Amino acid sequence: MLILIVVHILFLHVTGSNNPLGIKVNREKVPFHTYYTIKDLVGVFIFLFIFAVIVFFYPTAFIDPNNYLVRDSIDTPIHIKPEWYFLFAYTILRAIPNKTGGVVMLVLSVLILFTVPIFNKRKFVRIRFYPVSQVLFWCFFTTFVILRWVGTKGTDYPFDFLRKLCTFNYFLYFFFVPICNFMWDWVLLGGINLTVKNS
Repeated sequence: MLILIVVHILFLHVTGSNNPLGIKVNREKVPFHTYYTIKDLVGVFIFLFIFAVIVFFYPTAFIDPNNYLVRDSIDTPIHIKPEWYFLFAYTILRAIPNKTGGVVMLVLSVLILFTVPIFNKRKFVRIRFYPVSQVLFWCFFTTFVILRWVGTKGTDYPFDFLRKLCTFNYFLYFFFVPICNFMWDWVLLGGINLTVKNS
């Protein structure tokens, strides 16, 4: 990891950082050493302070209270839930009634995240030029949060319906975003040829 950090800093020092618009302009660049070094040190110290407060004063803040119950080898707990970072995949697993289909969808829910760089062929660097993609991104974020929340709930009616709806929306996002980006690029960069006549 340290080697990757050194290589990243080396490339950042040699080529410089880009601006928010993604345009490569060498004028008005901020020097690396004083600005970025101090900014990163402030971020590191804030993180270490918050981390130390949690570790020393609230060590059980992120632990499930059921972990403190005495284990019973005869009874299985009513509701088993994974850690928070696996809740979205666990919810997708529970949304499919077929066990094999649920496992396949669970694996696909993780593997589909690796397809984002492959199908992200936008002409502009930033998402601010794609308003439809911005709306879809925030819908995906909301779906992801709801998937994690529903993963902690039971199997009764409203949660089961939400689980299936959010699973459908989760996979639909990865289908629609490349299409919307392609259509938006087509409209902005070449699909509509407007010629201005000199008068």
